[in-house]
Order: sequence, then C-alpha cells, then structure tokens
Amino acid sequence: MRRLGWIPVLVWLLSSCAQPPTGAPPSAQPSSPERTPATTVAPSITRDVPPEQRRRLADVPQLCDLVSPQELGELAFPVDPGRPRDTGFNPPVRGCTYQETNGSRSVLIGQQPTGYAALGRTEVELGAVPGTRTLNAGDCTVFAGVSGAVLQVSVTADEATSEQCDAAQGIAQYVLAGLVV
Repeated sequence: MRRLGWIPVLVWLLSSCAQPPTGAPPSAQPSSPERTPATTVAPSITRDVPPEQRRRLADVPQLCDLVSPQELGELAFPVDPGRPRDTGFNPPVRGCTYQETNGSRSVLIGQQPTGYAALGRTEVELGAVPGTRTLNAGDCTVFAGVSGAVLQVSVTADEATSEQCDAAQGIAQYVLAGLVV
C-alpha cells in the first residue's frame, strides 16, 4: 500500500482552498518582487491538433482523457492510469491524478474557474498561451487561461525543484495543443 498516495489529493485540496471562497476570480495582483520575466520550456514531445478538433476544457467530460499515461511518461516520468478527482466546493474543481508507477511523485491535471490563471508567481510561456507557475515545497503548479476555464497542471514530489516546474510546463503546453484557447 502506498503511504504517500494521499499527498497529491492534499496538494490539490490546499490549492483549491487557497482560492477566493465565492468562486469569484482573484483580485488583480500588484507587481511584486517575486514576479519575473516569462520562462519557456520545450516539451519533450509535441502534437499538432487541427483547430476544428480542439475541445473546450469545460466541455471535456473526463480530464483523464486529455493526456495518456504513455504521453506523461515521455513528458515527465512513468505513471499509472489517471484517476478522476473532484475536490473543493463553490465551484468544485475537476481533475485527474496520475501517480508515479514506482515512486511518490504525481501529476494532477485540473480545471479551475475562469480568472484563476494569474494564481502563479512567475510568468511562463506555454506556446501561444501565456501562463503562470508557482513552486512550493512539494509541488510546482502551472495555470493557463483557456476558453471558459483555466487549465491547472501540478507536478508533486517530496521536495519539488525546477525539474517539476519544467515537467508541469511541458505537460501544460502539450495539453493546451488539444484545447480551444
């Protein structure tokens, strides 16, 4: 039995609880010393989805359908099949968690309400879509505004580093290629 299997759920729950309680978008954040110029990461694999085949994030029935475990294995590390997760309330946050096959790391792909794209501290470039990211002790999370929602990609580790941020950015960029932005 995995002793640390609850960590991704806790990270996701804490990230969704730290948001404004009414479902309203966060207020504009003033510039702070933590804001840095946008960073760019090239994902290890790419895909080209014709515009007419892209889907709105809010219309995707299961977020686990956005990326396969094999694709995540190439973008980050080998993972088990994803498990759908809904956490929080007002509104609930939809997501999918992929646990590392032989380890304690995980990937969370989630959907936040419109307006939450600026939750990160560092601006990042995700191809044609700007985003933000936040590096915490146990995870790195990337947010990207898309049509009708915000894509959230979190990569967790016992001690998160820029490696988790690079993986989260690459995964976000890969997923964004299949979404209406």
